[in-house]
Amino acid sequence: MLLVVSGLRVSYPAPGGRVTVVRGADFAVESGECLAIVGESGSGKSQALLATLGLAGPGAEVSGSALFEGEELVGMPSRRLQQLRGDRIGLVFQDSITGLTPHMTVGEQLAEVLVVHRGAGRQAARAEAREMLEVLQIPEPDYRLGQYPHELSGGMRQRIMIAMALLCRPSLLVADEPTTALDTTVQAAILRSFAKLKQHAGTALILVSHDLGVVAGLADRVAVMYAGRIVEMAPAERLFAAPRHPYTQGLLASTPRLDRAPSAPLPAIDGQPPDPASVPEEACAFRPRCKVARPACAAGRPPPVEVAPGHRVACLAAEPA
Repeated sequence: MLLVVSGLRVSYPAPGGRVTVVRGADFAVESGECLAIVGESGSGKSQALLATLGLAGPGAEVSGSALFEGEELVGMPSRRLQQLRGDRIGLVFQDSITGLTPHMTVGEQLAEVLVVHRGAGRQAARAEAREMLEVLQIPEPDYRLGQYPHELSGGMRQRIMIAMALLCRPSLLVADEPTTALDTTVQAAILRSFAKLKQHAGTALILVSHDLGVVAGLADRVAVMYAGRIVEMAPAERLFAAPRHPYTQGLLASTPRLDRAPSAPLPAIDGQPPDPASVPEEACAFRPRCKVARPACAAGRPPPVEVAPGHRVACLAAEPA
């Protein structure tokens, strides 16, 4: 495996003590594979990835293990992490407004990646940056290289950030909602580029997304997070065809479908995601919203069980294989 994360826990200081936002996450991804992490806002998806890459922020306490190409990322010196990020690990953040430096042109920012990480000359770096813009089907690449971020639309800024993440041909690309600001035509082009990276360059991709349509079209495996824990993980085709956790079933049921009558009400999961400060350590966090909850769900946190090859579910209602 290219990246193996085990027992990852992340907490932050808060009034009255610390609040844990990731509670023992375990996941892995290998070269040429796409792992999608899905769940409602606040489920811990982004925090798990940021902590893995040393970006959890001030005050964060991170424990567990994250082995990338045999190196332990948790507790790694910041200098070494900076060498890996942008080179062996590409990052695409959700917020395209703050992801680019406002006083530098697009060309300067793209070239800097190759100058810093690969020692390229400025002219060669700029030429390679232009080529990447063409690969991502960004129109008028020469003109775009001379623009500043504020001159670009949100969707165009996001595509520039994707180009920046791909310049060093990373072995792992981590993308947090990478297509949120894009229209469907551009989104499709970006997803085709990601698919080519997987197939031809062997790049591993970890995708965080609320868009289950994007996940279904790109992911090989899917991890479903709720309240800081992974509650279900399965091959994508199986998870969409036969979800076993009540939360996963609710997410899929609440997704708009073309075969549903326009006047039909959209199903929703009852209740609200829990406050991280009130999530019980030794109980199923989804129990208050679950339609099949039983008394035993309040007595202990359900361990993951394998219900089919590669399909693990943390739910007492799930029958082992």
